[in-house]
Amino acid sequence: MKVLSGQIPVKVGSKPKKPVVKVQDPADSIPPELLLRRDKSIRYERNGAVYATDGKVGVLKKVVVDEGAGEVAELIVAVDNGERLVLLPPDLVDKTAGSAVFLTINRVQFAERAASAVEYVKRHFARADVKALLKHEGRPASSNPRRAVADVGRDYVETPNPSPLDRLQRRSDAFAAD
Repeated sequence: MKVLSGQIPVKVGSKPKKPVVKVQDPADSIPPELLLRRDKSIRYERNGAVYATDGKVGVLKKVVVDEGAGEVAELIVAVDNGERLVLLPPDLVDKTAGSAVFLTINRVQFAERAASAVEYVKRHFARADVKALLKHEGRPASSNPRRAVADVGRDYVETPNPSPLDRLQRRSDAFAAD
């Protein structure tokens, strides 16, 4: 009769096997020259690599914009481990460097989000009017300046990237309690 336990059975006289350590593929690691780089704007480029905090997780395929508000609404990312195209919010983006997009979450968190994310269906979206996106007249101020479209082209969309110091500045009407 066999009894189940939490230990791996070891034959008498044999050496225990060493645990297998999965080595990260060098192609999935974050290039060091991009880690220190911080662009002045957030630039979403078609077919740019998408990195979590601990390695590559996908490729940016498209950017969904709200023409009326002139804002980036969603990112369409091809997940590395399959053929799925999923929609992710742009609020997950920390910075961009060249064509690379860096997220604020790690691979495990990305996998969880991607598993529950809405899949991209082409017929649910229409091509954006580039000229309409570049017109800023009559458009209300964006509630989230990091999402506001500053420049757009055939293969890229740019939004401003406010300085991290801007987030730390106090508003003139805010007071600290003593």
